[in-house]
Amino acid sequence: MGNKGSKSKNRILEVSRTLFAKKGFSAVSMQDICTATELSRGGLYRYFGSTEEIFIAIIEEEQSNALSNYERAKALGVSPEVMLFSFVRSRINQLTETDSFENAISEFAANSEKGREILKKRAVTSVDITARMIEEGCDKGVFSCGNPKAAATQILWVLEGMSKHNALLPLTAEDISEQEKLLEKLLH
Repeated sequence: MGNKGSKSKNRILEVSRTLFAKKGFSAVSMQDICTATELSRGGLYRYFGSTEEIFIAIIEEEQSNALSNYERAKALGVSPEVMLFSFVRSRINQLTETDSFENAISEFAANSEKGREILKKRAVTSVDITARMIEEGCDKGVFSCGNPKAAATQILWVLEGMSKHNALLPLTAEDISEQEKLLEKLLH
């Protein structure tokens, strides 16, 4: 794919992510994406055949970026503690966004077998990356944790629970601070 094609594809993904966050997965049509990107139907279908394909590409791109960011931070010598808590704070910030892509992901998984598969893969990758940060922290004496994978799973469960409950019981700054402290205690 040429530079122009790559730019067009990236624009589709960027604009679509915003649409999905605002409207939810099911409420976004290919026509909505055409209108928002100012592409013709043929132009859009050159890159993607459905909203599901676009949605999956967004999730896969996020996972790829997460792994790349982890590897880059590790290569730059960023401490495991800074990496882990930057990740946690970033996830918490996503949870408190008014228009959350996470809600669209949950909807996608609830209504599609392919969505469940993608979400499971996303969860496994997230646990693996988080466990690697914890393991590295344990190796460097920053964390004290007997089972990094279990700790990573617990952290992600807490974040997922916060995500679900935020829709019903909006998180306060105090709630977020308390959860961050509890996660730190889990590792020290």
